[in-house]
Amino acid sequence: MELPILVIIFISFFWFLIKPYINSKSKKLPPGPTGLPIIGSLLKLGTKPNQSLAELAKKHGPLMTLQLGSLTTIVVSSAEVAKEILHKHDETFSARIVPVAVAAQPNPEATLAWVNGDHMWKKKRRFLSTQMFNNQRLDLLQELRHQKAEQLVSHIRSQCESGLAVDIGRVAFATTLNLISNTIFSIDMVDPEFKKAHEFKELVWTIMEDAGVPNLSDFFPVLKWLDLQGVRRRIRPAYLRLHEIFEENIEKRVEARAAGMKKKGDFLDILLDQCEDDGSGFGTTIKPLMVVSISLI
Repeated sequence: MELPILVIIFISFFWFLIKPYINSKSKKLPPGPTGLPIIGSLLKLGTKPNQSLAELAKKHGPLMTLQLGSLTTIVVSSAEVAKEILHKHDETFSARIVPVAVAAQPNPEATLAWVNGDHMWKKKRRFLSTQMFNNQRLDLLQELRHQKAEQLVSHIRSQCESGLAVDIGRVAFATTLNLISNTIFSIDMVDPEFKKAHEFKELVWTIMEDAGVPNLSDFFPVLKWLDLQGVRRRIRPAYLRLHEIFEENIEKRVEARAAGMKKKGDFLDILLDQCEDDGSGFGTTIKPLMVVSISLI
C-alpha cells in the first residue's frame, strides 16, 4: 500500500518540476537555447554567467528566453530593448520572484526593491526621490564624499610610503560603507585607518556573499522549504543582527531628539521627521529601507 503512494508522490513531484518547462513551449516567447528537462539551461550559465549570457545573446538576439530550472526567464541584453521595457511596459515587468536571500530578512514586503508597484510603493518612492535623492540632497553630501575620498587617498599614500601592500578592494569597500553609514546615521562604521572593521561590516559582507550565491531554491521554488544550500540559515541571523543595530541607533536618535538634540539632517532624521509629520507608517519601513540601501554597496 505504501509503494503506490510513494509512486504517486514521485510522479506529482516530477510533474511539478517539468510542468513550467512544458508550458513554456506553448507560449509565444522570444527565441533562446534549447534546455534540458528539469534543469533547463542552467548548465549554459557556467561559472561566469555574464560572459555566458553575452555569448548566448550573439546567437539568439538581444531578447531571449532561458529556462532556468522551473523558472522561465527573459534576458535583455540591448539598451534599446531595455528602454522599451522599462519605459512602456514597466508595470508588466515590475512583479518578479523574490530570491530566498532577500526574503530571509525581516519585513521583506516593506522594502522598495522587491515589492509590487502598488499605491504605498509609489508613495514611498516619491518620498525618497523628493527628500533623499534629489539634486539638493546630493549637493549637500558632496563635502562628505570629498572627505571620504581624501581619507582613502591619504591611507593609500601612507601605506605606500611605508612600503606596505594595499588591498584596494577592501579599503574601497570600507570607504563606501563609511559614506553610506554617515549618510544614514552620521557615524563611521570602519575606523579612518581601515584597521578595525566593526561588526556592521562583517554582517554586510555576509549578506552580500550569500546573496551572490546561485541558489537551487530560487530555480526550484518547490525545494525552497528544504534550504538545501543553507543560504537562508546562514543569512537570516545576519539580517536580524543588522536590524538590531538599526533599532539601537534609531532608539538612541529618538531619545536624543526628545532631549532637545539638534537634528543632524541625515537619512534617519528625515525618516523620523516623516513619521512625526503624517504618521504614514514609515516607522515600519525604516529598517528595511536601510538594509536595502546598504546591501546595494
